[in-house]
Amino acid sequence: MRYCVLSLICAAGLVAQSLPPGVQKKSSAGGITEYDYPNGLRVLLYPNPASPKITANVTYLVGSRHEGYGETGMAHLLEHMDFIETTTGRQIKNEIVAHSSGGWNGTTSQDRTNYYETFPATDEDLKWALSLETDRMVNVKFTKQILDTEMTVVRNEFERGENSPQSVLRERVEATAYLWHNYGKSTIGSKDDIEKVPVERLAAFYKKYYQPDNAVLTLTGRLDETKTLQMIADTMGKLPRPSRKLDAEYTVEPAQDGARFVELRRVGEGKDVIIAYHGPAAGHPDSAALQVLAGIMSGAGGP
Repeated sequence: MRYCVLSLICAAGLVAQSLPPGVQKKSSAGGITEYDYPNGLRVLLYPNPASPKITANVTYLVGSRHEGYGETGMAHLLEHMDFIETTTGRQIKNEIVAHSSGGWNGTTSQDRTNYYETFPATDEDLKWALSLETDRMVNVKFTKQILDTEMTVVRNEFERGENSPQSVLRERVEATAYLWHNYGKSTIGSKDDIEKVPVERLAAFYKKYYQPDNAVLTLTGRLDETKTLQMIADTMGKLPRPSRKLDAEYTVEPAQDGARFVELRRVGEGKDVIIAYHGPAAGHPDSAALQVLAGIMSGAGGP
């Protein structure tokens, strides 16, 4: 029995030693394991041996709620810029289209921005994906010409939303529900801010938030965990931890002092109703149950 115990201890030690230098294994749940890298990058691995593909997802902990005066829509506009070109000459979207064998895209919300691509489960393709995501984390190219082009695409999205009574009503409800917190502002932003934001200001926003200590890399599919962790160490793990410190957030929406009502009148045949309730933050223990309840009540599978 003593020999078995010692063997288990030795085996555990070997597993720990197989991690790249400085990488720490934090916790595991439901087949997902979290690792922390010295530069602040957090990694979630979810191996699935049955899958012939791998999906890489990089989530940056920045969204529309982090935008300041004159910056509305900046997080979403930045998402578009992150598909164009790097200062090293890589054509981001072209590479993704050429390598992906499944879905790829990016999305922006109030709290985060993410980018993902699905590709064949080979070492070569995994190295490519990690190399690309490393490059566009810190090397996206910002020029007035590129911004002007992407601005028109985002402005078209804005105008489509303005032509949708349902979309406008949702914006009005959110603006009424939140008097002080940035959740009251739409992710798409103001048309003036979209059209007039200086490229230097957008680049500064990118350099502040698109850093390894503000990102979570998630990989799922047919993965060799030891080999994958080393590949990450050789790519994203090599990026330096920034010296800047992100600003502490302190704006809290005060308790609502009564029911609020907003009415939107538009030409059309139908009528829409939105009922909104204030709830706890996403990290609160009650949040998951409320999301399930919202899905049941709306019949749409989500809040």
